[in-house]
Order: sequence, then structure tokens, then C-alpha cells
Amino acid sequence: MANLAHSTAVWVGLAYFVAAIPTGVLIARLRGVDLRKLGSGNIGATNAGRVLGAKLGVLVLVLDAIKAATPIWLASSSWALGDAAEFGLACVGLAAVVGHIFPVYLRFRGGKGVACALGVFLALDPPVALAAVLMYGQGVWLTRISAVGSLTAVTSITVCLWIADRPWPYQVLALATAVIIWVRHISNIRGMLADARARKRTAEPD
Repeated sequence: MANLAHSTAVWVGLAYFVAAIPTGVLIARLRGVDLRKLGSGNIGATNAGRVLGAKLGVLVLVLDAIKAATPIWLASSSWALGDAAEFGLACVGLAAVVGHIFPVYLRFRGGKGVACALGVFLALDPPVALAAVLMYGQGVWLTRISAVGSLTAVTSITVCLWIADRPWPYQVLALATAVIIWVRHISNIRGMLADARARKRTAEPD
């Protein structure tokens, strides 16, 4: 147990520092721009897609997911399955999400964590992660708003894990991740509510 605890601490640290690598910023820098000063200023895939084009936006999405999933894949290959390992993997996953959102390399000003959350659950529970991708697509298709798709996706992960009675550490991780990502989207939510109120006022007869 002591060895597992020590190993968990190592993987948690590795997950944080790997996931903190600002892939969007680095790719934008190769194109000669600072992603933090363009568009919404966010370093994630959505803003990268707006600023750099769809192809590079998808590349940022894939790299952000991979950098979160890789430490979990590596850690899981070195641990025997069991409650302690599931708790350890959940800690590694949370460290990856936190690393992306609060990266030490950018003075703790990072992205919103959606792509990293996808990577985490792609490593922990691929069917649930793929269901979240479908929910994201549905949300964007219905509203044309990426934030709606993102919030729908992370919420669906929590619900799916609970319904499927997956290991409790994964359920707690999903809930914690969803809460963090919802908080990170507060400005988006306020903007959507303001737009809705504006449309309502416009639609009202004089």
C-alpha cells in the first residue's frame, strides 16, 4: 500500500506537469501569434480553431486529450486493478485536469479543461467518453454554441458513470471535474443569459 501511495504521488505530479504544457499556445506560437491575445484569449481548442483554423483547432483538441490520457494509461499499466488503483487513477486524472486549467508554465492561467477531461475519461472509461463526445456534438448542433456542448458533455459523463455504477473514485472524479468546468464557464453562461435576455426584449412588441 505504501508503494502504491508513493507511486500515486509520482504519477500525480507527472500528470500535472505534462497536462500543464500549453499545447494551444505552443502551436499558435509556431504560426507567429499569441493565442492568449486573440479571440476569447482562451488557450483551448475552441479558441485555437477560431484563430488558427479548424484543422489546428482539432490538433489542439487531440493533443490536449492525449496529454491527459497518457499518464493514466502509463500508471494503469503499472498497477494491479483494485480499489486502491482506481482511487490512484482518479487522482492522476484530476491532476491532469487541474494542470491544464492552472498550468505552472503560464502563471496558472490555463484553459477550461474540457479536452483534458475527455482524455481522462477516454483512458478510464472509453464508452462513457465516446458518449460524452456525442452529447457535445448534439449540444453544439442544437445551439451552435461550443460552451453548451462542453457543459452537456461533462455533465453526461457524471450521469453515465452513476447510472452504470462505475467505481466510486471515477464517479467522484467526474463530479469534481464537472463542477470545475462549470465554474470555468461562468463567463460563458453569463454571456448566454445576456444574449437570451436581449433576444427576448427584441422579440417583445413595443
